[in-house]
Amino acid sequence: MEFSRSEHVYTITDWYDGARTGIADYHDQPHYYECLQWEDSPQTAATYALTPLDEETFQLALEDWAIWQRWQAAFKAGTTTEATHPALPEDQERHVVLRDLLRERLRTRQDLHHVVQGTFHYGSDTRVEWQAV
Repeated sequence: MEFSRSEHVYTITDWYDGARTGIADYHDQPHYYECLQWEDSPQTAATYALTPLDEETFQLALEDWAIWQRWQAAFKAGTTTEATHPALPEDQERHVVLRDLLRERLRTRQDLHHVVQGTFHYGSDTRVEWQAV
């Protein structure tokens, strides 16, 4: 299999033995990805649906991701508990607004999506390689 070049992963909003949903570039444009079929190993390509995002949705999603990252950092530092998940008390109200705005925007659109295989390379700069199916 020949993979495309490595693309940036912005968010991983659902994880189960690997990235299930989130936002990553596809041909240098942000797309919502949703895992359709998972293989036996996280190192093996899984099948994903990719839906392009408009700039407003992308920015809202990045804002919500930053809220979660602040919560995660505080949780790891021991300054908050799981009871506050997924946002610190000072971010809760904005998180709820963003969650409600993004609920309909971050989804696979049947009229716009691409089906591809993706291999994620996890680390401090998580990357993904997409290949058309």
